[in-house]
Order: sequence, then C-alpha cells, then structure tokens
Amino acid sequence: METRSREPAREAERLLTQCYDDMRRVARRILAGDGMAAQIQPTDLAHDAAIRLILSNEELSIEDRGHLLALAARTMRRILIDEVRKAGAAKRRAPTVLTEWPGGSATTLVDLSDLDAALTALQVYSERHALIVEMRFTLGLTVEETAKQTGIPERTVKRHWQAARAWLHDYLKAGEHVSVA
Repeated sequence: METRSREPAREAERLLTQCYDDMRRVARRILAGDGMAAQIQPTDLAHDAAIRLILSNEELSIEDRGHLLALAARTMRRILIDEVRKAGAAKRRAPTVLTEWPGGSATTLVDLSDLDAALTALQVYSERHALIVEMRFTLGLTVEETAKQTGIPERTVKRHWQAARAWLHDYLKAGEHVSVA
C-alpha cells in the first residue's frame, strides 16, 4: 500500500531532476533586473523551489513537464515574496520587488507580490488563462511552445494571452499597482 502512494512522489522527483536546468533558467528570468538578485542567486532559488515542491508533493498532482515548471515558477515567486516579508519584518519596512509587466517592456514594472495576488485571482477566474500567463511570462515560452506544452491550439493561446494580460492590467490598475519606471 505504501509503495503505491510513493509512486507519484517518485515520479515528481524524477521530473524535478529532469527539469532542474529549466528551473534554473526560470529562476534567472524571474530575478533578471530585480534587486533581489543581489540577495538570492538563481541556483539557490531553483533549489529552494525544488525542495518546497518535493515537501509538498503529497498535496500535488504533477501532470507533466510544463505543469511542473509552472508550479516551480509560482513557488519561486512565493519564495521571493517570503524573503521580502522576512526582510521587511527585520527592518520594519518591506522593500518593493519589481518585475516587468507580462508581455511588456522592461520600463513597465509591477510589484511582484501584487502580480502574484493578481495571478492567484486570475487562477480562480480561469485556470487556463493563468496557466498561459505562467507559461508565457514566467517561463518565457513562445506561443508555439506554450501550445505544445499545454495542448491548447496556438490561436487560443494567443487569444487567452491577450485576454489574461488585459484582465491582469485591469485588476492591478484598480489598485494602482502598475507603474512605469
């Protein structure tokens, strides 16, 4: 009985091992141009995310490589938010961690914790749209790569990407979280 329950865990660990280089690439992308890059290295961020994913594996049902990378990206964002909160608790003021707007230029910045909250809200609204944002923005996949990873037709990926960005913009704009650097 216990060997059956360990089979999904072993499969997830195997996938993590296979995707570790991709996770480091995602970590570099998340940290690019951000002040947190001086405090945490991409390898450390990928490693911490892998550990969290392994420890939470009992709750997770990892479907495939794309799903694992999307979970890893979400976990990395949460690790950075936790680090910011720790620093803020120590200094009584949390520093702002900015990231570029999904699909925008590096001059359009948004607070990482606000973007994470918006993505969580988008996931409640539409898991498919949130998945496409994770694939396109956080993982840096092209429309074609996203379609291949998710099995969603390219035209649908393009429409969902455009709709999700508009939804996120409206969500963040309501709280005035989008700024131009």
